[in-house]
Amino acid sequence: MKRTIKFLALTAAIGCATAPPSHDTAAQIQSAASLENAIVFHVEALPAEAAGAADSLRLSAAVERALRQSTEVQIALAEVRGAQAAAHQSRLLPNPILDIAFRFPAGGGRTVVEAGLTADLTQLLQRPRRISAADARLRATSAKAVATVLDVMHATQQKYFHCVGLRREVAILTEQNNRIGELLKIAEAKLAAGEGTQLDVTTLKAEQATGAIDLREDTLKSTQANLALAHRLGQPRGRTDWELTTPLYIQVALRGEPDSIAHGLRVRPEIQADRWQLAALEDQTALARLAWMENNAAGLAAERDSDWSLGPSVALPLPLFDWGQARRDAARAQAIAARHRLTQTTRQVVREIRQAHTAVAALMTTARRARTELLPLHEERVRLARVVYEAGQSDVTVLRLAELDLLKAQLIIVQLEHRTARAIIALDRATGGSGERPNEQ
Repeated sequence: MKRTIKFLALTAAIGCATAPPSHDTAAQIQSAASLENAIVFHVEALPAEAAGAADSLRLSAAVERALRQSTEVQIALAEVRGAQAAAHQSRLLPNPILDIAFRFPAGGGRTVVEAGLTADLTQLLQRPRRISAADARLRATSAKAVATVLDVMHATQQKYFHCVGLRREVAILTEQNNRIGELLKIAEAKLAAGEGTQLDVTTLKAEQATGAIDLREDTLKSTQANLALAHRLGQPRGRTDWELTTPLYIQVALRGEPDSIAHGLRVRPEIQADRWQLAALEDQTALARLAWMENNAAGLAAERDSDWSLGPSVALPLPLFDWGQARRDAARAQAIAARHRLTQTTRQVVREIRQAHTAVAALMTTARRARTELLPLHEERVRLARVVYEAGQSDVTVLRLAELDLLKAQLIIVQLEHRTARAIIALDRATGGSGERPNEQ
C-alpha cells in the first residue's frame, strides 16, 4: 500500500512539472524589424486613434510606429500566446478518474464498496509525441508572427515611398502646368499681334487641359496615399501633412541572384512555418496509429466485501469495427498536403526573389541612364536656348519649350526612381530581410 501511495505521489509530481518550451518570439520580431525595444503585447485593444506623429517623419520612425500600432501584429502575438498555452497543456498528465460504487446486499449485511482510480493510458503513451507536435505548432505560429511583422514593414515602406514619389510628381506637374500657362499667354499675345496662329493657341490649350487632368489625378493619388499611410500609422483620422524626410531608394549594393535566393530560402519565415507545420502533422500521423486505443483506462481497483482487496485494472476498447484506419488516413493526407505546401511556398519564394531581383537590376540601370544621359541633354538644351534668347536670336518661346521638356524629363526620372524604390523594398521582403537596403540619409 505504501508503494502504491508513493507511485501516485510521484505521478502527481510529474504531472505538475510543466516547464514550457523556451521560444522568444518577441526577440525574433525585434531582430527582424531591427527595433531597439521589443513590441509589447497588449491585453486590451489598441486605441482606434493613436497619438499623432511628429511633423517630420523618417522611414524608420514610420515603420516602428506602424509595427507598434498594428492590429495584425497584436493578433499574431495573441495566436503565439495560444500556441504557448497549447504547448504547456501538452506537458500536463491527464487527470485520474476516481470511480466509487456502493452495493447493498438484499438480505442485509455489510455494504460492498468498490473503488477504482484510473487514467487514460493512451494519453500517457502519446505524451512525448503530443509535446513534440505542440512545440512544432508553437514554432510555426511564431514564424507566422515574424512573417506578419515583415508584411507590415513592407506595406509601410511601400506606402511611405508612394507618398514621397507622388508628392514629387505633383510638384513637377504643377510647375509643368505653370510653364504651359506661360507659353499659352505668349501664343495668345502673338496671335493678337498677327504673328501667331490659332492652331498654336488651341494646341497649348489642349496641353493645358491635359496637364490639369494629370495634376488632379496625381493630387488625388497623393491624398489617397497619405490617408493610407496615416491608417498604417494608427491614426486614420489624423493629419497627413508630415514632412517625409527619407528620400527614395535609388541604388543598392545588389548581391547575385543565386546568393539572394539562397538567403531567402534560409530565412523566409513562411518556409520555416511550413516546415514546422509539416513536423507537427507528421507527429499527428504517428499519434493516429494509436487511435483505436482511445477511451482506455489503466489504474488500481479496490473492493471491500468482508476484507479490502486491491489490484491493477485495465479497460481497453475492442477494435472490432474501428481500427483507427480512417484517422490514420486523414492524418497521412494532411501531412502529404503539408509537404506539397512546403514545395509550393519554396517555389513561390524563388519566383518572388527572381522577379524582384530582375526588376531592381533593370530599374536601377534605367534610372541611372536617365539621370546621366537624358537629364544632362535637356539641361544643355535649356542652357543653349537661354543663350540664344539672351542674344536676341529667338523669342522666349524656344526657352519655355526647352524648360517644359526638361520638366517632362524630370517627371520621367521621378517615376523611375519611384518604381526603383518600391522594387528594392519588394526584393528586401522577398529575401526575408536581406540587409541590402541603403541607409537613410
